[in-house]
Order: sequence, then structure tokens, then C-alpha cells
Amino acid sequence: MKSSSPYSNSLFISNYGKAIPYSSNEIKQKHGKNNYGFKNLKVRPKLIDAVPELSSDNALKTLVRSLNSPDTNFFSIGCFSGKIHEQEGYVYRGYIEFSFNCRMCVQDARNYFSLYFHFEQFLRQHNFDEKVKLQWMLEEAQFLDVDIDGFSCAIFIFTTHCSSIDEAYYSWQKSLEILESFFLSVQVRSHTLIYENC
Repeated sequence: MKSSSPYSNSLFISNYGKAIPYSSNEIKQKHGKNNYGFKNLKVRPKLIDAVPELSSDNALKTLVRSLNSPDTNFFSIGCFSGKIHEQEGYVYRGYIEFSFNCRMCVQDARNYFSLYFHFEQFLRQHNFDEKVKLQWMLEEAQFLDVDIDGFSCAIFIFTTHCSSIDEAYYSWQKSLEILESFFLSVQVRSHTLIYENC
């Protein structure tokens, strides 16, 4: 039985779907922020410096860079981060959206459920103790440029209310670091790549 932990980690399924790649005017980004469109960082990693969402968040940029590295079986689809100052304190929140970089894996939703389960185990094994909410959202996706129907997954992260923005960002950063460690720990299985890193 799981003992009480400072974080919550949950998974839900979206009723919506999307087409990937998408342009800047096709999908409104969550939280009403500007959407700058899909950039294929698996194929063109140098484009990372052209992603506006990463210009002011080094922790998120590090996660996105690792997720798209040749050492992982994933690629990023979208991301966002931002701070909120409310009466109760400061909050940092955002998301990272990704997919398997495998033609077979991306088509089977069970692979994402397995990933979520093993991430929960990973959090426990590493005594993760940040007061954050992690919400995994599985969504149907059409990968238009490779003619595959499958799934993508977004992980939304919300820190608890903190007394300072530095404290909130520290908790955000630690959450992204544990995600990065987890993604890098997932063994790359034999598969047919969707995108190859140049």
C-alpha cells in the first residue's frame, strides 16, 4: 500500500485529438498563451534555440533537449511554462508533450499506461518529495507527415503555492529533473523510428 506522498501523479484520457505537425494558428495553446507551432527537434535539434517557450526557462529547455536526444525513444511535441502570483503565494506551472519515436509504440495506448506506471515507481524509488501535481493526459494524434494514427501524451505540472517565486521555480525545476532522469532511464527497444536525429 502506498504511503502518503507530498506529490500527486495521475493519468487521464482526453476526449480530443490533434494533428501533428501543427502550425502556429491551428491549435490554441493551453492557458490562453500564444502557440508557436510544432518544431521537429528530433530531426533538427538546433531549432531548440528558436522555440520561444524555452527562451526564459532553462530547466524546461534541458528536459526538451534530453527528450529529443538520440539516446531516447521519444520526441517532444509542445511545451509551456509560466509563473502565477496569487493571494495564496507563487505557483509555477506548465507542461511537456511527447510521443514515442517508434512506429509501433506510438500506435498502442498501452505503452503510455506502462510508461506512467513505471514513472510512479521511479518517483517512489528516488524518494521524490516535491509538493507538485503531475497530470498525464493521453490524447489521440494523427502524425500527418508519416501517415500514422497513434497517441501523444502531455504531462502537466503544477507546484504548490510557495512564499517566493524562487521557491516555486526550484520545485518546478526538481520536477523536470526527475522527468528527465526517468526518460533517459527508459531502455530503447528494437523499433522502427518515426524520426531520425540528424
